[in-house]
Amino acid sequence: MRFSGAFAVLIALFGSVTPAHAATMPQCGDTLRQSVKLTADLECSGTAGLVVGANGVTINLNGHALSGSPALTMTDVDGTTIRNGTVAAINVVADNATNTRFIDATFGNRNGSYFWNGTTSVTFLRSKINAWRIFCGARCTVLNSSFTMEQIGATHVRIQGDQGTTNSINHVGGTVTEIVHTKLNPLTVGATERLTIRDSELDHFDLRAGGRLELLRNTFSGGLWLGVHEAGSGIIRGNRFEKMKLAGLFVDVKKPLTGPLLIERNTFADNKEDGLRINVPIPLDITVRKNVSENNLQYGMWAQPDTVKDGGGNVSNNDALGCFTIVCA
Repeated sequence: MRFSGAFAVLIALFGSVTPAHAATMPQCGDTLRQSVKLTADLECSGTAGLVVGANGVTINLNGHALSGSPALTMTDVDGTTIRNGTVAAINVVADNATNTRFIDATFGNRNGSYFWNGTTSVTFLRSKINAWRIFCGARCTVLNSSFTMEQIGATHVRIQGDQGTTNSINHVGGTVTEIVHTKLNPLTVGATERLTIRDSELDHFDLRAGGRLELLRNTFSGGLWLGVHEAGSGIIRGNRFEKMKLAGLFVDVKKPLTGPLLIERNTFADNKEDGLRINVPIPLDITVRKNVSENNLQYGMWAQPDTVKDGGGNVSNNDALGCFTIVCA
């Protein structure tokens, strides 16, 4: 028949036609050199889970869970992506694993500590993190995720976005630390070179910025105070400090600054003691200007005499004791 003859010619030219093979479900301890997709949970109790052995590998968990001791091993690889499932990590070994991404993933063990070394950089996107400690080596980036952690650290830490609920990290620290557009409840936040918090909603906590400090357009509320205990220089502008049990903003830097610190255009409202309290033992290059305090139960703005610069334009409305040292209209 004419059709059979044509088909025979195709076979002669291109070889026999066979269906494509589905990707094989990986097994515990496998070293991956190409992307894989799980078809069931991979539970590797007491033994290694998966080892990434090439650049650009994607592990699509496909709604399933991966566990093991460690669950994942990534060494000297770039561009690993883990997505769409749960890494019920007992441990993860990652040394010099650059551009690792967890996307739409649930990661960690509440009692787990994850220490990743060298040039390792990790991004969590739209993920849920539940861990005791995470230290990412060069860079930790948490984007539009939910998280509960005791500590997070890296050379560069960036936390941006959330999933509509307040997240909890007790201690955040890096050489450079950035918190942007995030709802966060921490205890301490620090950076040795630059600390930036902007356009965020945070509870009370303490700051330790060895270098430059930037607080821009945030709302700080609840708890005891927003405490600035270390700073080299910087700017605190456009924030709202409200409903603290002590001072709204409490500055008690104990040593000379490396540059000016400007406190301007902030609002200190409804705090149970002072709105702004600057308790420094020596004159520092701190300028206070164009701030508003209102309904604070003690001073609206208070500073040790002859320790800061009054830049003018400060206003006190209905503060029980007005202002001290800083002149308020």
